[in-house]
Amino acid sequence: MSKPFRVSGARVDRLAVRRAIAACVFAVTLSPLLAAQDVQLNVIERTLKNGMKVLMVERHDAPTVSLVLRFKVGGVDDPMGETGIAHFLEHMMFKGTKTYGTTNYQAEVPLMEKIDRIYAEIDAEQRKRFSAFEKPDEANIKKLQEEMAAVQKEQDKYTVKDELWQTYQRVGGVGLNASTGHDSTQYFVSLPSNQLELWAYLESDRIANPVFREFYPERDVVHEERRLRTDTQPPSLLWEMFSATAYQAHPYHRPIIGWASDIDNLQREQVLQYFKTFYAPNNCIAAIVGDINPDKTVAIMEKYFGPLQAQPQPRRKITEEPPQVAERRVLMEVQAQPRLYIGYHTPQIGHEDSYALDVFAALLSGVSGHSRTGRLYKSLVLEKKVALQAAADSMTNLYPGLFVITASPTQGKTGAEIEKDIYDEIARLQKEPPTEEELTRVRNAVDARMIRSMRSNFYLAYSISAAQHLAGNWRFILTERERTKAVTAQDVQNVAKKYFKGENRTVAELRTKAPGESEPNAAGPVEARQ
Repeated sequence: MSKPFRVSGARVDRLAVRRAIAACVFAVTLSPLLAAQDVQLNVIERTLKNGMKVLMVERHDAPTVSLVLRFKVGGVDDPMGETGIAHFLEHMMFKGTKTYGTTNYQAEVPLMEKIDRIYAEIDAEQRKRFSAFEKPDEANIKKLQEEMAAVQKEQDKYTVKDELWQTYQRVGGVGLNASTGHDSTQYFVSLPSNQLELWAYLESDRIANPVFREFYPERDVVHEERRLRTDTQPPSLLWEMFSATAYQAHPYHRPIIGWASDIDNLQREQVLQYFKTFYAPNNCIAAIVGDINPDKTVAIMEKYFGPLQAQPQPRRKITEEPPQVAERRVLMEVQAQPRLYIGYHTPQIGHEDSYALDVFAALLSGVSGHSRTGRLYKSLVLEKKVALQAAADSMTNLYPGLFVITASPTQGKTGAEIEKDIYDEIARLQKEPPTEEELTRVRNAVDARMIRSMRSNFYLAYSISAAQHLAGNWRFILTERERTKAVTAQDVQNVAKKYFKGENRTVAELRTKAPGESEPNAAGPVEARQ
């Protein structure tokens, strides 16, 4: 059974297509390679009366349809002291509604209210730990926890676990999943096309009538997820520290899954209020790609999603990251494979420099992200043999992002030892323009990637919904491709000189500590400085 996964800072990948909106068809000039593939795409855009945006692509290659619901809310919207709430809400949205996930919703209501009351008592008792004048009554806490567990067990008698998953699977659904990023949260599935109305019923119901069953047990699950994926995984923990150091003011510095203490203190009412605010139809984009009739699809959307009430969206209070004025460093010493992260602050999606930065990343990393054609791989892995892997990525998000270089040193080498080699490759591009052969390889890769991605209804649905949110218009997947292919050698040199400076750099190194080696002195095993 598929389970939700989480991602952060999802990027919009490039596609090139012919497009149509409403009754008009806009021609897109394709390269000979693309023309030979006879790529066709009609995007039909509709907005329901409640503000919900619907993007549809009619394709009859197979009797299936891929569906994405993208809510314009993510980790950046988590209030202070409630980090991880967007991610936790994603979990809660799979707990059913008043009509499914239960055999008797009315019998559950008083039990959930009782659980909340008991938890409030436990929380009040536990908070005494932060006081110098009183201590929590541990015996009372244990008694209350046992009482809450008993009530939860009583509610479990009425709970039908994973009914949503099972319903989709019974009708042939695949790829059922969800993800939470910094900028959005999305839910997706692919189904036989004759099950479109079932999807609309189930998804609109869980927006209109969600029931946050098993709230506190699921909260423990999320805490355990954090422990397994971050706290006990040195590379993930290093990444978390790297992000928190690179961003000091902007909420991108917070982990999407949340800090452990924030997870443990989330309460049902907090998450419910967050849901009511952001999970509104006017804050949602639906992308529907596959074997559909657009007019009938719009009618279905109006029938099921149309009755949902729009909600006023709060003004985002996002602190702007101030310019970085000095290099920042993090050093982590543990018994693990060494790792190196180097990040440079870069602009948000759609900025005029973002296209050249994408090309810069492709030159360093190779056209497929971890290709042997990349300059870093050729130099560090193949020639000097000082790294096991080396890659670069320009992470363009809704707000200014990071250009990140990742490397894993070979045995006996440290991140610090291969840093200079990485900077040498950057300096080469600052001094010498890339060759026309390299740029042609990147441009061809843009087209090839588009052809591959066009074969997937799901990928297309995901991409157009991401572009609609992050760039404000799904057509960005077209303009991004054209502007990326138009990048010149001089453009690459310009961004290399503009952004890749020492004062704009954050470096995080995971250094291997030998078994039995004593801990470092006063500085401790983790060092951060600016």
